[in-house]
Amino acid sequence: MNGAGPNVCVVIPTLNELDTIGELIAELSELENINVRAIIVDDGSTDGTLEIVGATSWWDDDVQLINRKKKLGLGTAIRTGIMRALELHPPPDYIVTMDGDLSHDPQAIPLLVGMCDSESVIIGSRYIEGGEIRGWNASRHIISRVANIVARVFGKIPARDCTSGFRCYGVDLKRAIAPDLKASGYDIQLEMLSEAARRGFRIGEAPIVFRDRENGDSKLDATQILKYAMTAFGLFIHAHNSRPHIADWKAYSRGNRVS
Repeated sequence: MNGAGPNVCVVIPTLNELDTIGELIAELSELENINVRAIIVDDGSTDGTLEIVGATSWWDDDVQLINRKKKLGLGTAIRTGIMRALELHPPPDYIVTMDGDLSHDPQAIPLLVGMCDSESVIIGSRYIEGGEIRGWNASRHIISRVANIVARVFGKIPARDCTSGFRCYGVDLKRAIAPDLKASGYDIQLEMLSEAARRGFRIGEAPIVFRDRENGDSKLDATQILKYAMTAFGLFIHAHNSRPHIADWKAYSRGNRVS
C-alpha cells in the first residue's frame, strides 16, 4: 500500500482461474487513489491457480492466499475471506467481493468505493441505467431475472441486481453482519443483502458491464439455484417492513469521486 486514499480489501473466491487470476491481481495493484490488498480464497484448484497466487503472495504482502484444498462452497469462501479481511492491520475501510474470472472489471472498484460509506453496501449492478451483460444466452438472462424478482419480493431487498457478487461493503456494516451469516453457497448473496436491509443499512447500486467467463469452472449449478430459492422462501416467512434508502449513483457521477 502506498498510503494514499482509502484502504480496500478485495475478497476473491477462486476455483480453477489459471487464465485470469494473474491478470486480475496485476490490475488490482495498478488501481489509483485507493490502497488495495487482496485475499484469494481457493477451493481446491488443480489447474495452476494456487501456484500463481502462492508465488505472488510470497513476494507481495498485499496478496494473501487461503487454500481450503477442496470445494466447500461459495458462501463459506466469501465468509472466510471477509473474516480474514476484518483481522487485517491496518483494517480496511471497505471490503469488495468479486469473481476471479474477470467477469467483473476491477476498474469499476473506485466507482463502488466512491459511493460507499462505513454503513453501506454498493452493488455493481447489471440492471440499472448504464449496466450491461455481455455473453449470456437467453436461459441465463431468464434465470437471473427470475432470481432477482424472487429476492425483491420475498427478501424485500430494495435493489435491482440482488444476485450480483461484485459489491463494496463498508467495514462497519461487515463487522455487524458477517458473524451471523449462515449461507454456504450462492445464496449468500441474498442473505447478505437481506441482513443489511433488515438492520437498516444503506443499499445502493452502481452500473457495471458484466462479461461472461470464457474459462474456468462455474460456481453456479442446479443445487445452488435450489438453495437460493429456499433461502428466499425463508426470508419471506420472516418478512420485515423496514426498507433502507437506495443510493442514487447519478449523484456520484456529478462529483462524488475518489480523490
